[in-house]
Amino acid sequence: MLTIRDFEVLREAYSANSGLAVDEAWRRIGSPTGAALIAYACEQMSNPDRNVRVLMLRILARQTGARAAHGVLSGLRDIERRVCAVAIQACPNYLHREDIVRELVSIATDANRKLKLRRRALSMLSGDEGRWRGDLTNAIFAALAALIEKEAFRFPVLFGLIRLEMAPRVESLLALFAESNDEAERLLAKRALDGEVVVHLDNFADNLDRQRQIMERCDIAYGRMYYWIPRESSVAGLPA
Repeated sequence: MLTIRDFEVLREAYSANSGLAVDEAWRRIGSPTGAALIAYACEQMSNPDRNVRVLMLRILARQTGARAAHGVLSGLRDIERRVCAVAIQACPNYLHREDIVRELVSIATDANRKLKLRRRALSMLSGDEGRWRGDLTNAIFAALAALIEKEAFRFPVLFGLIRLEMAPRVESLLALFAESNDEAERLLAKRALDGEVVVHLDNFADNLDRQRQIMERCDIAYGRMYYWIPRESSVAGLPA
């Protein structure tokens, strides 16, 4: 029988800096089936302790399927901001689902929400700070196409797109920006379409020489940490 402690063991294994292998963690907790793990996590999403709900979401983030998506959806609708924020982070495996995307749009466009939470939802929709690999899902593409009809969302969406791999749906949205009446939008979109991509310097935190070369040779895209680099020399999708 699974326990909350079992989920803490899995969370440790899922941590980027953990010395505990995921296979070993599963063995320690009795090698449950994925279905049993997901069922317990979803059950615990009604636990009154928000820390338990956060823990469940960190495990559901690594799962797939409709049942797990239901748990993540519950987190997105949670009244506790911290739980909702972690649920947003748990979305990448579920962005093909219209219900998940619809809830992210609801958060991003809700003026009654805290701005930080709204920005986090919009960032997930726009490519999760450059982490999204491959083309946009149908659900995400439709959501972004609708969002860019509203002025307040155009730059965040565009800035997300210019950090992604070039793929048909990404290119299609960038082409819309390339025809914008706003000169800044046109320039950003055309630069991405012409073969450059925006990266965060922290993408190269383990290569200080590469960071120095970028700072010396490449144009700043935004602030002091985002730079334009030739797309063929980047590794698209690296985390910021």
